[in-house]
Amino acid sequence: MSFGGRLKQLRLENNMTQENLSKMLNISRAAVGRYETNERFPDKDTLKNIANIFDVSIDYLLEQTNLRNYDFISKESSCELYSYIDDFKLIYDEIKNRLIMNNIITKEEMIPKEIVENIVHYGIDAAIKIYLLEEELDNKRESD
Repeated sequence: MSFGGRLKQLRLENNMTQENLSKMLNISRAAVGRYETNERFPDKDTLKNIANIFDVSIDYLLEQTNLRNYDFISKESSCELYSYIDDFKLIYDEIKNRLIMNNIITKEEMIPKEIVENIVHYGIDAAIKIYLLEEELDNKRESD
């Protein structure tokens, strides 16, 4: 998806009109329309403002990644950063593939933030319950 496509998707996901976004960015509605059709590209400051408004990374807007933001990543070392990004990308891709297979989203769609949060939350809960059940079974076998 192009920059313009991502911008439009983000705007619509946030129930904004081009007029609403133009006021937030202090630019004309026509400029927003031209960004969305890829006729024009925003300057650096406007690009930063767009990223801040939609809580996404500039890399996401520039199609360098499908990760909307990096808030979950510890930035203490660049090696760890890339490791986390690679790990998250694998997880994200697997989640996306399963959602597509179950006709929850299409290939072109991004996974809504709420779905990712629910999958992570419920997945962790389920993994802990499974672990505790396995421990309980192992302890029971040992005592038999």
